[in-house]
Amino acid sequence: MIGPVIVEPGQTTAETTVGRGLYFNVSDPTAWSIETSDAAIVAVTPGTDDGSSVTVPFGEALAPGKATIDVFKNDGSETWTIEVTVAP
Repeated sequence: MIGPVIVEPGQTTAETTVGRGLYFNVSDPTAWSIETSDAAIVAVTPGTDDGSSVTVPFGEALAPGKATIDVFKNDGSETWTIEVTVAP
């Protein structure tokens, strides 16, 4: 099984395949939100901290194509845009 694609801050493109995850590496996952231009290609889930575990913003490649992912600080101070290409 192939692990997820790790997307680093400032990275503007990423490539993956259907069924593979994308982790968006941010220092404080609850301070960031995430949006996708096409949830049929890449579905996204925000980062969480439930007191016992912390997860970073996450994407799941669902279908071939391209989607633009915006990861942005909740205070509006930073936005990070990544064009994700999903292959079959």
